[in-house]
Amino acid sequence: MFSGIKSRFILIYILLVLICMAIVGSFLTNRLETVQLTSVTEEMNRTMDSMVASSDYMLQEDWATVKDRIQNTLDGWRLSADESMYVIINKETPIILGSTVNSRDLIEGKNALSNKDLAAELIVSAFSGKVEEKIVKNTNTDTRTKHLAKPVLSGEGDVKGILYMTTNLDGVYSVIEDTSMILTYATIIGILITGSLGIIIANSITGPIRDVTKKAREMAEGNYKQKVEVKSNDEIGRLASMFNYLTQELDETIGKMDIERSKLDTIFNYMAEGVIAMDRNGHLIHANPIARKILKIPEEDVTKGVKLDLSKINIDGINYYDYSSLKGESQAELNGNFYNVKYAPYKNDSHESTGLIVVFQDVTKEHNLDMMRREFVANVSHELKTPITTIKSYSETLMDEELPNEAKNRFLSIIERESDRMVRLVRDLLFLSNMDYKNTTVEREPLSVYEVVYHVLEGLEYMSEKKHHKLKMVIPDDIHRIYGDPHGVEQVLVNIISNAIKYTPPYGNITVEAKNFINRVIITIKDTGIGIPPKDMSRIFERFYRVEKGRSREMGGTGLGLSIAKEVMEAMDGKITIRSSLREGTEVVLSFPSFDGDVTL
Repeated sequence: MFSGIKSRFILIYILLVLICMAIVGSFLTNRLETVQLTSVTEEMNRTMDSMVASSDYMLQEDWATVKDRIQNTLDGWRLSADESMYVIINKETPIILGSTVNSRDLIEGKNALSNKDLAAELIVSAFSGKVEEKIVKNTNTDTRTKHLAKPVLSGEGDVKGILYMTTNLDGVYSVIEDTSMILTYATIIGILITGSLGIIIANSITGPIRDVTKKAREMAEGNYKQKVEVKSNDEIGRLASMFNYLTQELDETIGKMDIERSKLDTIFNYMAEGVIAMDRNGHLIHANPIARKILKIPEEDVTKGVKLDLSKINIDGINYYDYSSLKGESQAELNGNFYNVKYAPYKNDSHESTGLIVVFQDVTKEHNLDMMRREFVANVSHELKTPITTIKSYSETLMDEELPNEAKNRFLSIIERESDRMVRLVRDLLFLSNMDYKNTTVEREPLSVYEVVYHVLEGLEYMSEKKHHKLKMVIPDDIHRIYGDPHGVEQVLVNIISNAIKYTPPYGNITVEAKNFINRVIITIKDTGIGIPPKDMSRIFERFYRVEKGRSREMGGTGLGLSIAKEVMEAMDGKITIRSSLREGTEVVLSFPSFDGDVTL
């Protein structure tokens, strides 16, 4: 019945109006009911509150002793014909003390719980101090009544009694029923109007569509001379115009498809990822230049359709009868690089998997970063583990054993030394972290080379005298001032010169030399120390990297000094270079921007 678009169009129109009216009607009636009931409840609360507020004796006296005054208050209170009020006190059982109903002589002094006009559960709950309410429906008369039980509390919080009020809700529900009837009539009228309009609109749409369908069937049989009559300038009219235009544009469209195919081939050949395609037998169908480079496949092998061994790229278990095996991801290391290898099937017109597409994504950089991160965590853990273990063992010994003062002082000195070592490590890590996140401010100013170098050497003098080093400072009188951060320059020089002192044997020579070079100031630190092996030169600026790990830790180093020096120099537009020969010494060259001269900074 509803297979045609015309019937469905009309039905949708009618259903839309019906659903909207049902939603609106439901919302309005529910909202109206809620508002009316809320208004009735609030009015009942106000009536009881006013009655209690105007009768102080109800809060102070025993209600049984002022029964007549309470009844007078009820009689004098103007309640509507739909409202009733009961006063209930709690002796051994809840007793009706007074009411406004006509038959009050029959119910006064009676058990309130047995009164069929009252809700026993509300009375019981109200005597526990709660305000309770309920809508009661009389099945015989089909009327609804609002019941509200409210306790009256003394100043000490005791329940003196309860006021029980009822209100007939027939008037409220009569208004709601009238509203529902009006909405029903409006819905029927709306459906009739909408159905009529739907028929008119559907005919205006389906007529041209039937004409287009007939012409399209003939066109599908090979007759491209079909034309449909354009009767309007709306969407249907434009559809007819486009249908007429279609037959003229078929050749051009096919040409455009060839151009798009060429574009796809260009994208495929020049994309950054490697892509290969193979058939069900594993023979290559296509491979872009990146893939041929990754797999080292000659272009003629792709033309010949050679078979590719997927196990070399960690793809196993391919089964074209099991779709789940044709889609997945693996990792492969090829020619020193790391790749994410993703593969998925391609299908023919029958939706059968006829081959496989494999994409190679170079993740070498991410892999190296992950390895560096793991090594960094391992190094930090190792650096903290040693001093923590030492501190723990010596602390336990001090607590568990009675030791002579000399031994205690030696143990405490070791604990202090290891604590200082951890402090230096954490301080250096925080500094590098601030440098990484650009949280360190470099405030550059002109600095005297002589004063900076002299101040650093003076601070390290005690350290060098212990090893009987010969410190030599060579700075010409015409040396330019350097343009850098005072703290940063001092920190770099301290790190480099202290390293020279640590790794230079006793009675060795350390020379600090400065000279001008165009718009730069070059400071060179030379020592006659143990030097650095050639295999370690490429990694000396890595964090935590040590040439001689055991010896470096014994000397209190954190493995971060050169990393910090490099970061600080680059932050000041400087440069650090190291040249070294094993067992002959090391030369560190620091290049700073010059403040003097003709160069404008």
